[in-house]
Amino acid sequence: MVATIESECYTRDIGGLPKLFPHQKRILNHMFKPVNGRFRYTTFVISMIKKSGKTALATWLTYAFARLYGGEMYSVANDERHAKRRMFSRLEENLKYMKEKDPELFNKVMDGEDKVRKERIVYGETIRFANDNQPNMGPHDVNYLAVDYAGEAGAMNALVVYDEIWGITSERAERLWTELPPLPAVTACPVSIRLVTTYAGFYGESDLLYGLYDRVVKPDPHTEEPQGNRVPGLEDLPVFASDDGSTIVYWDHEPRMPWHTLEYLSQQKNDPTLRPSEYKRLWENRWSTGSEAFLDMDVVRQAMDAGREMGLVNNFASLMK
Repeated sequence: MVATIESECYTRDIGGLPKLFPHQKRILNHMFKPVNGRFRYTTFVISMIKKSGKTALATWLTYAFARLYGGEMYSVANDERHAKRRMFSRLEENLKYMKEKDPELFNKVMDGEDKVRKERIVYGETIRFANDNQPNMGPHDVNYLAVDYAGEAGAMNALVVYDEIWGITSERAERLWTELPPLPAVTACPVSIRLVTTYAGFYGESDLLYGLYDRVVKPDPHTEEPQGNRVPGLEDLPVFASDDGSTIVYWDHEPRMPWHTLEYLSQQKNDPTLRPSEYKRLWENRWSTGSEAFLDMDVVRQAMDAGREMGLVNNFASLMK
């Protein structure tokens, strides 16, 4: 998967092929190392702070999966617009860029039987890859759908990619998670997994995501320090495996990207429109109650003092008389 990403995943945003960071390679090589033709895990959770390239990583992994395994693949998000505009649209744009930079590879990758591919990457709601390496699996299609969609029961899903499932809060939405589980090893779908890329969510609201987090990372109820099973060989990174070995979670609080400078993070932290709890959720990937006041009372008092100095008068009390 890593080799395919770095040799084929043309990405317009970076103007060429991606070069994964060393820690990313270590994690992905462990996660997606096949054992007897299948992955050792069936559910993958990748959770990092904001601007860590989660959507780009999901796009590259979807592409690599389509090339190496294929089958029915889905991009899932909180609503149809989000599902289409996130990973799905990036995959479409990257394939257009590949067509410009390496037309020979593009013709090899895309389904040559569909003549519309000569003009368009997406046909209807589908991106169709060639299935030369897995012809018995039928079309290698990437589709998008919203979490509240109710028509996928019985799908032969090889890959389901969930984006920001902290926002999945309704019972109807959670049903899609149960309708599209990883499938057992069958002839029609020899590899079946689901991939989650997300921030932390809200206590008492993001129940689906918290269930995964709690079951695998196992945070201490008092200190929130992880007590889960560290993956051998990756003990220096926050990577955990479930007790039954089916789920792997990479849950990072650290700013690991070169652009996560102290100056940049300080600017985000001092943004007066960003609540402290929301800063921790987005920029430290910590869980939040979501009940904090929008403005800190110190900010309110400072504004009121400044108003009085400028001669502003609060007329609310007189109006209520």
